[in-house]
Parts: sequence; structure tokens; C-alpha cells
Amino acid sequence: MGRIHVLSDSVVNRIAAGEVVERPASVVKELVENSIDAGARAIRVSCESGGVRRIAVEDDGQGMDRDDAVLAFERHATSKIRRADDLDAIGTLGFRGEALASIAAVARVRLETATGDGVGTEVELDCGTIRSVREIGRGPGTTIEVARLFRNVPVRRKFLRSEATELGHVARTVTRIAVAEPQLRLRLEHDGRALLAVDPAPALGERVAQIYGRDLARRLLPVEWSGAEFRLAGFVGRPADAAPRRDGTQFFVNGRPVQDRLLSHALSAAYANTMPAGRYPWAFLFLHLASELVDVNVHPQKLEVRFRHAGAVHDALREAIHAALGLVRTAVPTLVDLRPRTIATAAGPPVVAQLPSFDRPPVPPLGEPLPAASWSAVAPNACGAAQPRRLTQGPRVTPLAQYDESYIVASDEQGLLLVDQHAAHERVLFERFLAEASDNRVEVQRLMFPLTVELSAAENLALERDADELRRLGFLVEPFGGSSVRIDGVPALAAEVDAPSLLRELAGEAARLRSSAADAPALRHRLVTTAACRAAIKVHHALSQAEMQRLLDDLFAADSPTTCPHGRPVVFRLPHAEIERAFRRR
Repeated sequence: MGRIHVLSDSVVNRIAAGEVVERPASVVKELVENSIDAGARAIRVSCESGGVRRIAVEDDGQGMDRDDAVLAFERHATSKIRRADDLDAIGTLGFRGEALASIAAVARVRLETATGDGVGTEVELDCGTIRSVREIGRGPGTTIEVARLFRNVPVRRKFLRSEATELGHVARTVTRIAVAEPQLRLRLEHDGRALLAVDPAPALGERVAQIYGRDLARRLLPVEWSGAEFRLAGFVGRPADAAPRRDGTQFFVNGRPVQDRLLSHALSAAYANTMPAGRYPWAFLFLHLASELVDVNVHPQKLEVRFRHAGAVHDALREAIHAALGLVRTAVPTLVDLRPRTIATAAGPPVVAQLPSFDRPPVPPLGEPLPAASWSAVAPNACGAAQPRRLTQGPRVTPLAQYDESYIVASDEQGLLLVDQHAAHERVLFERFLAEASDNRVEVQRLMFPLTVELSAAENLALERDADELRRLGFLVEPFGGSSVRIDGVPALAAEVDAPSLLRELAGEAARLRSSAADAPALRHRLVTTAACRAAIKVHHALSQAEMQRLLDDLFAADSPTTCPHGRPVVFRLPHAEIERAFRRR
């Protein structure tokens, strides 16, 4: 008997489902895109248990008759292409004819649809097998319900994340579609509660304001670029408004949401050296080009595309963003400044430090980051407060000057120290904030006038899920109707920080960590790190001698004064012996 055989239809459909249906969000994406292709102007998405128990998508599109309703569940059945040549000019979101068959192969599905004559069709399937087809009365449009996803694929079901994580993916998927289709009325509900509800918007800017808030929308910069073969339009954010997650970076090619490495690289190149590592710009960018210049049939879930002229697309996107950022770049300090630096001394006027030239010998490299072993631990005193930690062999560290209003030049008996003032303050605030949060004694600064902030569906979910942890950290936040929340109080350590911006950033961090199954201590550590970074004094901020001394005292009283919470070095040392060796005194 031969070893090669043809797979059964049920096995083929389950294999296809593994490629198309990754999680509940995949189902939502495919069904909503079908509704858009059907001409729907209003779509309602509802789900239960993160979409695992039930997903329903209802639209007011053109609907189907009885024959089409049954045929739609056959593999590779579609109304959107007829010939191979049609693949070169795809103008719809769905076209592969795999979605309904793949979804039906791994769930229970019920379809109701009608074309507008008052008579509709109901089709029920269970794991790919049609159980019933009957006539019903209903208005025009389609409703499709998917229940018990992966009921016959227990291995795939085990790989799903928590209900909250899966719901977050659904919310992000629906949000991206809402941005891509401003003219659409779209509603997302979970367990009967609305997470997103947007009316048709006249333009992209208004749609962004509906979802992400008017404050962010007002700060976005318009992008316009037009060439012979393609054009680009949309908005990008200022470097100062960068977020800790990539959710705010969204690309659309001919109206299709995509995740493309070429476009992401062009965006990163445009923002090069304007943002710290781990921060991502806001971007809502729409690329329009002829269908024959882009291949959208390179990914089972239609998430990736391939451009015929990839280099030209990359360069056009980068230059268009450069032009938009030109409105704010003039306010950004130059990264390379060859002029003599000024050193603000602790007492007296600034002194211009002219760098002498040495032919030989070369000046030895500056010191290495101070190792953690250079610090000695001190036991808490009777009151429970840690005594200041000192250098192992010397008295207190004394500030001498501030360099570039960013670094403190200090000394002890071992030599000179160069301290990053932002990283040092970040370490001090981090340890203080974390200790207070762990002991439930965070000092809260009540706001005289509560603030309101509009959040996306995913951000609202994160805040709701981690409300107890945020309250422990001193953030008094309450729902305020729709997608808004009210801020009544913030931790005193972060009282000077823009509260709405910080809250949005913490929500993003919480959503990212929960999606990676982080535990509560890891979540608290990350949230405290973010809050401390935002609250710490920044570079190019002048400090008095007393302020420098206090910061150094606080730093050397910390448990880990040699690195900031992100792991970057705080202190560099130039030992006295190295100074003497450089000047040939030994």
C-alpha cells in the first residue's frame, strides 16, 4: 500500500484554521472585514469571556440569499475574486475564501442573513458540519455568532492567554479597524458592557480624537506626501509624546491594517536619535498605491504585504515624516555640538572650559562605571530608616560643579565622580516609591480640580483590571462615562508630572505586561519604574549646590546607587591615581 494519501476535508479545514484563526481576535478581524466588504455602515461586535465563549458580529450590509449563505462555508468560496488575474488587483479586505470555513471548523457557528425582502436564512454548523438550514424572518444584513472556539482543538485552546489578555487583543483589533474606517459606526461590547462606541467621523483626525482623546489628536502632526506611483497621508506624534508600546504605531496600505517591517524600519529611521530606547512614536499612516504595486497575498491572516518598489516606499515614508517633524525639530538641542562647553560651578559665574590638545601621550580613557561592590550596605537604624551609605573608604561625596546642566561633577577621597542627575534621581524615587507601595503607605496628592482623560478600549481594560494596584501606587482613578476616566489624586512623588499622560503610559505598560503573563510584583516594579522615570529631574536642568548635595546624599543612601531602574549606569569614577598617571605625576 502506498504511503501518500489525500487528507480528508475535516483535516484540511483544521490545518487551515491553524493558519487563519490564531485567537479570538483573529475571528473578530475576519468577520468584521467581511462586514465591511459587504458594504456595512454600522457594525456591532459583542463577545463573552474574552471571545473564547462567544463572539457575535452584526452588520447592516447587503446580506446573502439561501444558496450563498450555505456556500459561504465551503473552503475557498468567495464573491471577491473569480479569475487568477483578479489577484493582481485586489480591492477588498477579504478575498482568500478561507475565513468562514476555517472558523467553522473549530467552533460552533450560527449565521443569520437577509438581502432585504424580509425573508432571511439561518445556517448552523458544528465543527465544520452543517446541522441545519432554515428560513427566518429578519431585516437586511448579517449576524454571525461563533461559540466555544477551539472546542475540538484542545491543544490550541490551552495556548490561549487569560480572558483579559485575549480581550485586549480583540479591543486592539477593533480599534485598528475603527481607525482604518472613519466613516463606519462601530461598537464593541464585552459581557454586555460597551468598550468602544464611535459614530461616523468626517476625517481621520476626528476619528483619532474619538478613540484616543482630543488632547493627543491636537498634538499630532499632519503628514502629506505624493509621488508618481503612491501617496501618503496621516498623522505622526511628536518625539516628546512617545509611548512605551507599539500600539500607537499603525500602518494602513490601501485601507488595510498591516504590520510591515519595511514601514516600521522607515518610521524608526525618521525618528532616529529623537527618542530614548523602548519608546515608540504615535503614527496613523495611510499609504495608497495601485493594486498591482503591492502584494497582499503573502500572509494567511493578510497582516503583511510586499511592495514592488520597496526602496522607494521606504525612502518616501522616511522623508515625509522628516518633513512633518521639522515643525518641532528646531526646538530639539543639537546632538553634536563642537562649541566649548560651559561648566556651572557651585559658586561663582560659569567658566568656559577650553579643551587643550595633546600630541602625546594620548589621554587615558575616562573611568568605568562604578561597580556595585564599591558600596557598603548599612543596616537600618532603630527607626527603620537606612543610614546614608558612603563610599567604602571616604567621607560624603561633595559636589564640585554641574556639567551641561545634566551631570554632577563630584569628589571623594578616591577621586572624581561623574553622576547622571536624571538616572540618580530616578533611582532615588524608584526605591522610595517601591518601598512605600509595598507597605501601603504611598502619600497621595489630592487634586484640587479633578482631571479627565480619554483612553482607548485597551487602555481602559488595563486600568480596570489593575485598578487595585494603581490605587496602591497612589493613583485615584474612577470611570467617568464612555471611554473617559477621572483622576482625583496622584502619588505625591509624581505630583509635578502631567497626570493624564502618565496614566496613559501606565495603562500601556500594564497591558503589555499582562499580555506576557507577568505576575503582580513584576507589574508593580515596572509601573514604579515608569512613574519614577517621568518624575525624575531631567537633563539640561540647572541645580543649586544644595540640590546637588541632597541628591548625592539620597543616591548614596539607596540600595543600588550604581544603576538606574532600567539598568543604565548612574556613576562613573575617575580615580585619583589615574588622574596623576595622566599628568605623569606617577
